[in-house]
Amino acid sequence: MIIKNYNKKAFTLFELLLVIAIIAIISVTAAPNFNKAFVEANDGTAEQMVINLVSSTKSMAIAGRINEATITFKSDGTIKIGDKLYKLPPNFEFDISSDKSFTFGLNGDVNPANESITIKRNGYSKAVKIK
Repeated sequence: MIIKNYNKKAFTLFELLLVIAIIAIISVTAAPNFNKAFVEANDGTAEQMVINLVSSTKSMAIAGRINEATITFKSDGTIKIGDKLYKLPPNFEFDISSDKSFTFGLNGDVNPANESITIKRNGYSKAVKIK
């Protein structure tokens, strides 16, 4: 009787199922963290947009292109600078009951001073100081 020794390398069904189970466990535990990171990344975008528009408005006033530069925040998430309108990313809005305006003078001072505007969306809330 001739016995052939097959030296094939392959995965057994048990090894394959074990790897799939480990990947499933890692995926289930990591998914909430990925979702949280994605939401926070979008929140930072809205905050950065407000900071950039406020800085731009202040720069216009300091550069002397206009005597006063006014930025107006509306509760629906719209920002008005002069005759231009900007919109926050979807689902974001400002935590205000009526329009709130800030005016920058030639020296860069803002009126009203030392106030902030709050951006909100689905449990997220971030105050941006206007200065």
